Amino acid sequence: MAALVGWLSMTGTPHPRPVLERRLEAAAWQHRATVVRAPAGWGKTFGLDAWAASSPRRDRIARAELDPPCADPVMFWTRVAEALARADDRFAHLPPPPAGTDDRQVWIAELLATGRSAAADLVLAIDSFERADTATVGAELGQFLHGRTRIRLLLAGRTRPRLALARLRAAGALAEIGTGDLALTADEARSLLGGPAGPEYEDTIRRAEGWPIALRIAAEHPRERLRGDHHHLYDYVVEEILDPLPPDLRRFLLDTAVLDWLSGPLCDAVTGGTDGAGQLARLDREGVFVVPLDRRRVWFRYHPLFREALHRAAALEGADSVRGHRRAARWFVGHGMPDRAVAHLLTAGDEADAGELIAATYWRMLDVGHTATVLDWIDRLPPRHLHADARLLLAHASASLFAGRTGDVHLALARAEAAPARPGELPDGLPSVDAGIALGRATLSALRGDVGEATRWARRARAMHGPEHFTQRANCDIILAGSAYYAGTDDDVEFRLAEIVESATPMRNTVAEVAGRAMLARVRADRADLDAAREQLARAAALVGSRQATAPFAARVLALCRAVVDHRGGAADAAAAGYTEARDLSIAAADRITAPDAVLGLAELALDAGRAEDARRRLDEAALLLAECDDPGHRLRTRRATLEARRADRVAADPTAGGLLTVRQGTILQAVARGLSDAAIARELGVSPRTVHAHLRAVNARLNVHSRSDAVRAYRAAGGPA
Repeated sequence: MAALVGWLSMTGTPHPRPVLERRLEAAAWQHRATVVRAPAGWGKTFGLDAWAASSPRRDRIARAELDPPCADPVMFWTRVAEALARADDRFAHLPPPPAGTDDRQVWIAELLATGRSAAADLVLAIDSFERADTATVGAELGQFLHGRTRIRLLLAGRTRPRLALARLRAAGALAEIGTGDLALTADEARSLLGGPAGPEYEDTIRRAEGWPIALRIAAEHPRERLRGDHHHLYDYVVEEILDPLPPDLRRFLLDTAVLDWLSGPLCDAVTGGTDGAGQLARLDREGVFVVPLDRRRVWFRYHPLFREALHRAAALEGADSVRGHRRAARWFVGHGMPDRAVAHLLTAGDEADAGELIAATYWRMLDVGHTATVLDWIDRLPPRHLHADARLLLAHASASLFAGRTGDVHLALARAEAAPARPGELPDGLPSVDAGIALGRATLSALRGDVGEATRWARRARAMHGPEHFTQRANCDIILAGSAYYAGTDDDVEFRLAEIVESATPMRNTVAEVAGRAMLARVRADRADLDAAREQLARAAALVGSRQATAPFAARVLALCRAVVDHRGGAADAAAAGYTEARDLSIAAADRITAPDAVLGLAELALDAGRAEDARRRLDEAALLLAECDDPGHRLRTRRATLEARRADRVAADPTAGGLLTVRQGTILQAVARGLSDAAIARELGVSPRTVHAHLRAVNARLNVHSRSDAVRAYRAAGGPA
């Protein structure tokens, strides 16, 4: 196992880490004390070696390597004195450290005085300090640390030193280097791993979280997926981390391996103990791969590879993981976090209980952007269980809508209609399965560009929702308002959108509020109230940032409506970017109504800029997209017709076909299309026939054709008025 320690390349040559070396150099020489702390395998010793070798003041660095006997204070100070003597001859004249505590305090004072007389500063770098971190050594090192001397102290180890460091930290005299500094960056990991980049390659880097020893093992086994239960990494974890621990702490680790989040009370619920918080604090101090999730250090997680190694160790020792998952699920439910309980129930094989929680929590999860989590839950349910519960099929349909998987929406809704009926109100705020299916059909019809069907289904769904079903009622209203806008049949769309926003805000219906504010901004921009439109957009954007509203529907609507406001305000570049984003998002999500709307915006921008050929291509694209809609509504059809007429007028006045030819070349080609001979064209234009011939040769070259008839056809295809 020692061969794995240290970060070496496949040739055995150390990889330089200049960023880490500069960090150590600055910390060691600019602070009274530096603490380098990280779990096993994080390259602490290698980092110190590389820094000591590269430092311009390497001859003033005193290295002390500790072993277990250094827990004896006499042995500890002997190692310190030997290291200092190697860096400065003055320390060679010190007597050996005495055995008595009082006598040793006098000796430490003499050591400090010798340091004060040094010609230049020194750094005393003590590695593996956890081997000497006893109460006695800590007290005596505290005397050393707070005395006057030119010796700066660097302690490296796995555990947090038992030293009073708060005063130094407050005075800015303490540097602390941890796993974030020692972790390999993504580029360093790629350099170590080598090989072709790909999803598995990047997955290895992500899962390692910069842990050097894990990445070293991955580099030696490039064909194997990096996991904590890989035999080399597992052996390292057992030998270097688990075996040296006291039995109670080791048992705690194995019992809590089922948890992806850890807190004291949760750990107590899973283990049946009473000191979970104390054990976590102990693990944190001992440097045993617990990662704090908050500044108060209440919640933690295990490093993912370390947790996988714990799973294997727990299984080998016969730990009851199913019981642990069930206990964790009960705790999460009892503390108002049912969404956290679902994964534990699914892992424990309790599909029925998991299904009840999914039905109760999926909408809240979708509303704050956790679409992938809900889909993962659904995918983990056995098909027989999923297809027998219409509520779960509605959850599947809703999550698929948020993910833009419209094919799955249709299938899930069809299965929900065929599933056994469940009378009564559903936990997610729907009054019934039928109401959920109607709302799903309304949404699906809107995405397919059928505003008539969307309106019919949305009205049916809304009629099933009472005022108490405010979340889903607002979603019905959004579909009705959007359909009315595209149909061009409702002059009260602005008022209706304002009502939706007012009702959605206090109920924290994020998707409805974002979409409502974005659509309201568009309506106000249409009537040239740009200030009011920008206010709504700003509030929608702030809402997305504060509530993680990542639903694709909200993102598409917001991008489109922002582009419209930018367009009306004269910001053509921003509008083009917004229309393009809305178009791409809509096509990816099979949103047949938003896609042509965005493309028509791009066509209008092209006409505004005089790019007739670009406008023609955009209008042709919009025509194809609209042809896929069953009933896109009056507004989009009228808008396309208006833009087509505008383009035709521009083309009629533009013999250049949007800049494809010169004005004279276009005029000559129009005459050719009218059947005039070269001589007749020359007389009409007042030029020689030779000039007409020269222009026609240039036209053929520009259009890449070889005959006059082909030139006329190409000119007409490009929009020329021939």
